[in-house]
Amino acid sequence: MVHRVRAVVIIIKLSCLLSCCLLINSQKVRLRKAKQAELEGNVVMPKSTEVVPCSCAIFLTGQFNKQNRTEPPRGNPAIQLELMQSYPCNSAGNKQCSNRCLDAILKHLPNSPALICGTIDRDCFRERAYLFYQNCSPRWVNTNFSAGREFCCQNDRPIRCTKMAALIRRTLLASNSTNTANDERLDPTTE
Repeated sequence: MVHRVRAVVIIIKLSCLLSCCLLINSQKVRLRKAKQAELEGNVVMPKSTEVVPCSCAIFLTGQFNKQNRTEPPRGNPAIQLELMQSYPCNSAGNKQCSNRCLDAILKHLPNSPALICGTIDRDCFRERAYLFYQNCSPRWVNTNFSAGREFCCQNDRPIRCTKMAALIRRTLLASNSTNTANDERLDPTTE
């Protein structure tokens, strides 16, 4: 019985000694990794290696080329959400990010005309809103998801597209008649 107790005590001491050695080695490894990370932190990393968390944006059709998907959209997005959640840098992660963006944007769909017209810095006529996302890289990717409606904005407010079309038509007719009257006054054959 005494031999068994001594054996158990020796096993406990050996396991404590072994765990202490492992702990010291793991701390040394952590210190080496911390020093390496500190050294790498002092080096300026190029922006292309910067990992971007999942972000969503709404761009209007006047800001991007639908035929050329590689061309980035121009200007600032009408709406932008940064989800601050990272997904894998592969097609499955991109799909997760785009689905999460879709869920986040759907909440704003009922009030979308007021939101979009209030955030863009220009008037727009019959433009559609498309959902874009960024995942891992700072490049906007078009999901081809659209709200299914056309937006018309004037003076930061939504306006019915038919009403705006009538205003545009009247403006064009008025400027056309003014140009015609000016041309007649300047034309020497009409005198």
